[in-house]
Amino acid sequence: MDTHVRRLSQRLGLSQKTDPVRIEPDLMKLVPQADWQTLSIRLIFHGRAVCTARKPQGPSRPIADLCPSHPGG
Repeated sequence: MDTHVRRLSQRLGLSQKTDPVRIEPDLMKLVPQADWQTLSIRLIFHGRAVCTARKPQGPSRPIADLCPSHPGG
């Protein structure tokens, strides 16, 4: 599992776990099976371009209203 996937899964409240092996089943419960293959790459791209580890784009993020780490989320 990519580090972006692990980090964003926690930041977005999709999983509280830190072990990638334990995060995967949490994500599988939340995402339709048809989207499992693309979820990882979507989280990776979002983590690289928008929700970076050191400096997330904050309120301008496309999913800011869904993000529990955002004040309005």
